Amino acid sequence: MNCYCAFCKSPRRIYRKRNINLINVIASAMTAMVIMFAIWQSFDPRAIIAFVVCLAISEVFIKIRWRLSVVCRACGFDPVLYIKDPQAAAGKVRDQLDVRKQDPKYLLAKPLNLPTITPQKAEALQSKAKGKLVSRSI
Repeated sequence: MNCYCAFCKSPRRIYRKRNINLINVIASAMTAMVIMFAIWQSFDPRAIIAFVVCLAISEVFIKIRWRLSVVCRACGFDPVLYIKDPQAAAGKVRDQLDVRKQDPKYLLAKPLNLPTITPQKAEALQSKAKGKLVSRSI
């Protein structure tokens, strides 16, 4: 699915599929049957273990693929981490922007569309929270 980063507004692609579906269950059953006939040459109840292992592996791969696609490659913003811990997400973005600032391959790249913060809002936010604000001034 095509979308935009919630922080830097850069276009990107993410996978919408978070969990296995019927197609993955059928593929796991077929794989278990192939394994069953390759090892025991007949029907065997031990193939249920292979079926469960195939389901677990497909679930893990789909979760990892989805989780890696959600993180923005341009600014490092992670919406899942932001929901759990906004300070950790801000630290991750700050680290990614520091790396981007010092890496020479980004010298001629298109600049990020980072959100701007007015000086009044910056002072209000600084008084509430400790730390440095990430803004367009970086």
